[in-house]
Amino acid sequence: MKIFKFLFVIPLITLIIIFQTSLQNRYLMASDIRDGETIFRNVCAGCHVRGGSVVLKGSKSLKLSDLEKRGIADVNSITIIANEGIGFMKGYKNKLNDGEDKVLAQWIIQNAEKGWK
Repeated sequence: MKIFKFLFVIPLITLIIIFQTSLQNRYLMASDIRDGETIFRNVCAGCHVRGGSVVLKGSKSLKLSDLEKRGIADVNSITIIANEGIGFMKGYKNKLNDGEDKVLAQWIIQNAEKGWK
């Protein structure tokens, strides 16, 4: 009987260790999400400098009035554009971690509403 208890306890302890490790990794990944300003500086500011102004001719600005004219002044639209791209702009889903697209979109909308001050 003692051997059966031993054979049961070892796999149980192994499962507990694996489960705790996976939970710790999940929390580490969630904390790896950068804030909107950091994402913008690292991914977007090369073309959208000084709060939404654009460097390249033919590119669109991120000013609220321009976003509204194009019907993309909402978080969902900006999230899609950040991932897939639009016009001359390529998508950046390969540079954005899970959840960072929404964080970026919310940050862009908030700053557009403030007039990029």
